[in-house]
Amino acid sequence: MHRIEASDAYMKKDQDMTQYALVTGAASGMGRASADVLQAAGWSLLLVDLDAGKLETANAGLAGKGAVNWLAGDLTDVDFVSRLSDKIAGLTVSAAVHCAGISPGMGSPSRILDVNLAASIALVDKLVNVIADGASVVLFASTAGHMLGSVFDQQIAEAVGERDLAQLRDLATSPEIAYALSKRGVQFLARNMALAFGKKNGRINSISPGIIDTPMSHAEMAQQPLMKTIVENSPLPRLAQPREVAEVAAFLCSPAASFVTGTDILVDGGSLTTFTHNIAE
Repeated sequence: MHRIEASDAYMKKDQDMTQYALVTGAASGMGRASADVLQAAGWSLLLVDLDAGKLETANAGLAGKGAVNWLAGDLTDVDFVSRLSDKIAGLTVSAAVHCAGISPGMGSPSRILDVNLAASIALVDKLVNVIADGASVVLFASTAGHMLGSVFDQQIAEAVGERDLAQLRDLATSPEIAYALSKRGVQFLARNMALAFGKKNGRINSISPGIIDTPMSHAEMAQQPLMKTIVENSPLPRLAQPREVAEVAAFLCSPAASFVTGTDILVDGGSLTTFTHNIAE
């Protein structure tokens, strides 16, 4: 059984008309930065993370500044996603920033596809039915999806459209390829679901960060020297701070981005302008 914990200190029996932003992967890294930025912009928060201990710590740091709900569990667990959907239905959730995911060094190819893509699909399929009208959804993809090129685009589009990742599992011959496939799939998912969200006057986009100054990225850089080369050759040759990506997510959730949907936003310091290697080769 997956561990599921929740704090309902701010919940009401009747639907709360406070405007909430859902943030997944909220205990650390870009997820925590997104929670900070969204809260500063006036949003109440619904925080989700696998690590209940870290999530409780994050909640303690944010709860004194506004309404915060949290729910800990595994987004690859269908029961947990249903529980989260029920919680969203009890609030007015008008924004969702889905940061939860794992890097190549954190799992097998199959696990990477499950966490990064299958769970994203399951969450989005729930959100389109329970999120508030006019809401904005932001999915975190990666520049790795662009680095993959278009060689597998037909298979990825079919897998996302049919909600069946079997052929992607066959293509995922390494954790690195699985990661790129999963993040390319997230980009396709945002495009695929734009019409469905548009019927509720809502929007959905993806963000593709470059290499970010987080413990996860540093662990990957230690194993993949190419990442350091990418950074050094970029027009802005440094690691991005998590807040720099979070600010773009907050923009996409704001009225300032009211006509932006179904697209992917690169936040990579220009790294793709100098990257010439296809990671599928």
